[in-house]
Amino acid sequence: MTAAISHLPWSQESLFAKARLYVGKMESHTANDWQYGLWSALALELIARAALAHFSPVLLADASNWRNLTYALGHEPTAKKFNANSIGSSEVISRLNELYPEFTAELAGFCTQHIKRRNSELHTGELIFSELGTSQWLPSFYLAIQVLLKLMGLELKHFVSDAPGAQKMIDAFEDRTAKAVEQDIKAHQKVWTNKSNEEREAAVEQAKVWATRQSGHRVNCPACQSPALLQGNSSGVVATQVDEGEIVQKQTMLPTSFECIACGLRIAGLSKLAACGLGDAFTSTSVYTAAEYFDLFTEDDLEEAKRNASSMYEEDFNE
Repeated sequence: MTAAISHLPWSQESLFAKARLYVGKMESHTANDWQYGLWSALALELIARAALAHFSPVLLADASNWRNLTYALGHEPTAKKFNANSIGSSEVISRLNELYPEFTAELAGFCTQHIKRRNSELHTGELIFSELGTSQWLPSFYLAIQVLLKLMGLELKHFVSDAPGAQKMIDAFEDRTAKAVEQDIKAHQKVWTNKSNEEREAAVEQAKVWATRQSGHRVNCPACQSPALLQGNSSGVVATQVDEGEIVQKQTMLPTSFECIACGLRIAGLSKLAACGLGDAFTSTSVYTAAEYFDLFTEDDLEEAKRNASSMYEEDFNE
């Protein structure tokens, strides 16, 4: 029978408690103190691990040794000198990004970068957090923390001492993002309207051909209304169904970038895309034959294999 895991080192409860301890250490320093940034990075990794453990502590186990899996499930070690190993922080973030749509590629990128700053602070001669202003990371830190807490059914008030202040910082950050995108769109609109009719028509025709031939989700550009493309990352489960002998798989995609070759507008990041109405999820559809889906050999494959095999051997006239 599996033992209770609530008090194990890889449990959500244990990781969350330690993350709260570390964020308390962070808040005991002033924001311009290098230790403020260092403790924030340590707390961020622990809260990320807690969120992954919320899905299942097994996901924290390094699969190279099956005993790590049993340890995560709450069993006592069955081998002498066994030391449990968990996955690295980059893999934790990657798994969160795939399992939870709310934990976007933007947030994953920030978390990865912030944890790398911690590594540089601890393992190199760089003074990362002494030279880095909080405006460059603190709003994103609070936003990432807010999303990770939400995955566990918690709020900022359960983790930081000044939740209203943190929320104001998040709101201001999102407002700045929206204004920056709006200004960028207006700038491209101005350039577009200054083009001649012939130039615009040629650019639209080129955009139609490009958007048709390239992979991505077709949308209209918010600046010039020409056909443009969204790219995204897969999110959530894959839905599989059989339709007239073919296997169809569909998966939700969250937008990550936008490009319009007609006016040159480019936007990166879900928060910016959402601010200009391009943040809606879309669906990626893939269609396979049974042979493709199950990696089976078709009759043509078998015939080709026979022909290739026969050319490798000389005829035997001994019978």
